[in-house]
Amino acid sequence: MGGESAIHIAMFILLLVGLCGMSAWALITYVDNLVLEVAGTALSWGVILMVLYLAFKKLDWEWWG
Repeated sequence: MGGESAIHIAMFILLLVGLCGMSAWALITYVDNLVLEVAGTALSWGVILMVLYLAFKKLDWEWWG
């Protein structure tokens, strides 16, 4: 069980970093207003976290418990 939990943690972190990095890059590149960049980044990261959490929950991957 320990190895599986480590894999789940690594998958979550890599997906989170990759998706958040791409969304931040896209917002900084294509949006000129600083307030919209910050708000868009926070919103997209929140949505990414929610989707990842729901996906892990649906798959019954409870590595955090």
